Amino acid sequence: MDMTQDRPRDGGSGGTALALLLGLGAGVALMFFLDPANGRRRRTDVQGKSSHYARAAAHTRDALARRALGHIRGAIAAIRHQVEPEETVEDAILLERVRAAMGHVVPDPHGVDIRVRCGTVILKGPATAEKIGELVACARHVRGVRDVDNRLSPSD
Repeated sequence: MDMTQDRPRDGGSGGTALALLLGLGAGVALMFFLDPANGRRRRTDVQGKSSHYARAAAHTRDALARRALGHIRGAIAAIRHQVEPEETVEDAILLERVRAAMGHVVPDPHGVDIRVRCGTVILKGPATAEKIGELVACARHVRGVRDVDNRLSPSD
């Protein structure tokens, strides 16, 4: 025999307890903020903190939007580079582009003699065996370079 059917169900006690707790919490919050001695300071603190968090959220949102826009611009430039024919770049500009790119590979890009003729980059001078491959790959990936003539000599 099932005894649960004989007992009266009390489905409202959970809702009553929750309402009591919510009412108690609202009363405590009102006392906290409407306290004559410290209520004004507490309200001002909450207002200042909420303003700070709103500004921080707006700053984060703006930074994320700028980052996303940068990624979109980069993707568009990469697609445009794939679709459009290669541009002809003046040798002087190409020389500066290669030298700037080499600055990320070697500490002194002026230590490598770089010359450019009709889009072909000529690399001369001493370099370590590991750096020769990096320098040639670096020069090859610069926009506008048609070919790389590697005349670098391995040094210790």
